[in-house]
Amino acid sequence: MSYQFELALRQYIAAFDGTNNITPAEFQTRFDNLYHKDFTFLSKDGKTLTREEVYKREASKLANGTKVTLIHFRKIGLDCIDIKLGLVNGGEEHAVARFVTTITAKQAVTSKEIDESPEANFWSPELTTKLMVIGADCKSKSVVYKWKEFGTFQTNM
Repeated sequence: MSYQFELALRQYIAAFDGTNNITPAEFQTRFDNLYHKDFTFLSKDGKTLTREEVYKREASKLANGTKVTLIHFRKIGLDCIDIKLGLVNGGEEHAVARFVTTITAKQAVTSKEIDESPEANFWSPELTTKLMVIGADCKSKSVVYKWKEFGTFQTNM
């Protein structure tokens, strides 16, 4: 399952090559292959975005000629993936984005952006009440949906 998600992610990232030479219909198809219809995104500042809001944000990045590179793709749970992307906008600005994504049926259902800034991950014994830890939340809404997936793919034993 994560293999098919990784393929969809790599095809989606390939659209962000900085040239903006993909049609809107092809971009919509790649977006639909990657994100579940009930997808939600939690940004590092606490905002929750719906699938439509994420599509608008990503389409504007594509139109601006943003180049995206995959830094790492790590499976950290049964249905949880740690993704780190490098973003270059116009050859000048460089940013790194990290997400913990829960997948089901080969698509992303939820993503949480991880704040890797030194201020967010600073630890001090005096500041234990204000300690912020990377919140990699891989809890499934229900174990039943995962049980239903077993046996649907040939690789399950």
